[in-house]
Amino acid sequence: MQEDIARLIELQKYDLEILRLERAMAEIPQSLQKAKKDSEILAEKLGILQKSLEEKEKQKRLFEEELQEEQKRLKQTQARLTQIRGSREYQVLLKELEETKKTIKQKEDEILKMMEEIEALQKEKERIEKELEETQKIFEEEKQRFEEYCRALEEEKKRFEEKRMQIASRISTQILKKYELIAKKKGGIGIAGVKAGICEGCYMAIPPQLYNELQKDNRYYECPHCKRLIYFKDKYQPEEKEQTPEKA
Repeated sequence: MQEDIARLIELQKYDLEILRLERAMAEIPQSLQKAKKDSEILAEKLGILQKSLEEKEKQKRLFEEELQEEQKRLKQTQARLTQIRGSREYQVLLKELEETKKTIKQKEDEILKMMEEIEALQKEKERIEKELEETQKIFEEEKQRFEEYCRALEEEKKRFEEKRMQIASRISTQILKKYELIAKKKGGIGIAGVKAGICEGCYMAIPPQLYNELQKDNRYYECPHCKRLIYFKDKYQPEEKEQTPEKA
C-alpha cells in the first residue's frame, strides 16, 4: 500500500504537468486572437465596400442609359425644329428642347458625382485590401508561431505520458481507477497530502481521529470534505518540497 501511495503521489505530479500543457495548448494567445479579430473586421468592411461599389456602378449604368435616351430625344427634337413652320408648335418644341437639355445636365452632374464617389470607394477599398493583406500576414505568422509552440508542448506532453504510463503500470488496478475517477471530478487532483491536520486538496481540517489513523499509514483514506485520497505528508514528503517531475 505504501508503495502505491508513493507512486500515486508521483503520478499526480505528472498528471498536473500534462494538465498544465493541455491548458497551455488550449489557450489561444492574445496576439493571435487580435490578429484574427482584426482580419475579420477588415474583411467585413471590405465586403460592405464591395457591395457599395457594385450598387454605385449599377446606379451609374442606369443614369448613363437614361442620359443616352435624353441625348437621343434631344437630337430628335432638334431635327423636328428644322421641319416646323408654325410658331406655336415651334415654341413648344423649344421649351421641350430646353427641358431636355436641363435634364441632360442634371444626369451628367449626377454621373460625375457618382464617378467621384466610386473613385473614393475604390481608393478606400484598395486601402482596406492592403491593410487586410498585412493583417492576414500577421495572423498567419502568429498562427504558425502558436502551432510550433503547441508542437513543442505536445512533444513534452508525450514524454510525461510515457513516464506516467510506466508509473501507472506499477500501481494496483483498483486504487489507480479510484484515483483517476477522483482526479477527473476534482480538477486533476486525485490525491492530496495532509499537513498538521489540514487536507491540502481542499484546505479543510480533517477530524483528529482520522488524522491519527492516517499517520499509521496502514490503509487508504479519503478526505471527508473533498473525497480525495489523502496521505500523511510528513511521512512521504517530510521536507514539504514539491519536486517537479523529471522530464524525459
